Amino acid sequence: MVNTYLSDLGIIIYALLIIAVALQVMLKRRPVGITLTWLLLIFALPLVGIICYQLFGERYLGRLRAKRARLMETKYKQSIHQFNRSPHAVKQSCSNVAEPLNQLTRRLLGLPILGGNNLINYDNSLETLTQLTADIQQAQSTIYMEFYIVQQGGLVEPLLKALGDAAQRKVNVYLLVDSVGSSEFLNSTASSQLEEAGVKVVEALHANPVRMLLQRIDLRLHRKIVAIDQQIAYTGSMNLVDPRFFNQQSGVGEWIDLMLRVEGPAALNLQAVVAYDIEMETGEALIEQLDFVTLSAPAGQQRMQIMPSGPGIFGDHIIQLLLTSLYLAKTQIVLTSPYFVPDESLQMALVTAANRGVEVNLILPARNDSFLVRYASHSFYQQLLDAGVNIYKFNGGLLHSKSLLIDRQVALVGTVNLDMRSLWLNFEVTSIIDDKSYAEDLERIIRHYLKQSTRINPIAWRKRPIYRRLLENIVHIVSPLL
Repeated sequence: MVNTYLSDLGIIIYALLIIAVALQVMLKRRPVGITLTWLLLIFALPLVGIICYQLFGERYLGRLRAKRARLMETKYKQSIHQFNRSPHAVKQSCSNVAEPLNQLTRRLLGLPILGGNNLINYDNSLETLTQLTADIQQAQSTIYMEFYIVQQGGLVEPLLKALGDAAQRKVNVYLLVDSVGSSEFLNSTASSQLEEAGVKVVEALHANPVRMLLQRIDLRLHRKIVAIDQQIAYTGSMNLVDPRFFNQQSGVGEWIDLMLRVEGPAALNLQAVVAYDIEMETGEALIEQLDFVTLSAPAGQQRMQIMPSGPGIFGDHIIQLLLTSLYLAKTQIVLTSPYFVPDESLQMALVTAANRGVEVNLILPARNDSFLVRYASHSFYQQLLDAGVNIYKFNGGLLHSKSLLIDRQVALVGTVNLDMRSLWLNFEVTSIIDDKSYAEDLERIIRHYLKQSTRINPIAWRKRPIYRRLLENIVHIVSPLL
């Protein structure tokens, strides 16, 4: 009798728990696909679904981080507002395409377009590492760096040595790295040696079993930024790795990246982002140490804005930026991304662009290091191909560049993948470049990608085996959670 009573009580509690978590899901206003996917998982596999949702379903920053973010918000916005008083701040964009993006970024974050920059694309990672090492060796006062992944080997070794040497000559050096992406580096001898030399190695978004109960562990720092002396900065898709040695066991070839070297006033803007991220982890007030008054001299005539994104004060602004860019396009869209699992709004924006006569080109890697992402990505192709979108499969390695070129005039280059993680969970940064000469150079790089790519034949794609279509559609169900 007692056992029956306890059994019935357990069933009731279990059912109430399922209902409570389902209500928790529905109380959050998310895209319908994400909500339905979570509900399906919770009701189909209740125990697994409940655990997964509590670990990954809510964007918990953690109580201490959320408190620090609130305290820093006013200070950060006051600091970046000073950019609007800069003589390098540009009120009007060069092109009609860029002006709505300019207004969007100003309204969301208060960040203006900054002129007076010299922008250089580096599409060869070895050249990037070599030039970056040379810039570090010339640093006089500050080096702020943040990366998702740092891995030793190859040309990364002299770069790390240059960081230690810079700290030894009293340059203020910070290296902020993601706890998950750079876990091996954080536990390495190289990390300890850098700290002994005076480099401040900071772990971002520390992940351990205890913190799983206090904050979501898959919110990751995915930005890649280097800022030197408030005058030179780098940002783009490349982690601090040598592609000849990185992730070779995955069998996808070398990772192909695009990094942007910024010299001029916009470098300070990127340095402020890194300063904010370091302060979030350490509490050290670095933003106040930046000199917003004595601005760097112009290094060129090119213009750019940046848009940080992610949980907290930066918000989910990147999805607004991407959608605005796609709907502004009149003649051509060229998009590169290593991971293509768009939400419904981005998918529809691409389809709509193609249907209204815009030439839409997607360049994606032929081989991907994620099984689920590969098949989830394929599940979106048919609708795009039917609308006339050109999809190219890059065969020269894992194309890791993240770029968007609109009408050969305006470029977006940064760290954002076209997947749910980058759009909603990761801390990312995107450069918005309103310059015809830069767009021409990015188009040159894109042509190089296309030479190593094969266009998907829509008729052949439609004839792919039934088992593949079934697998793609099964994975597509969970694509909102990837």
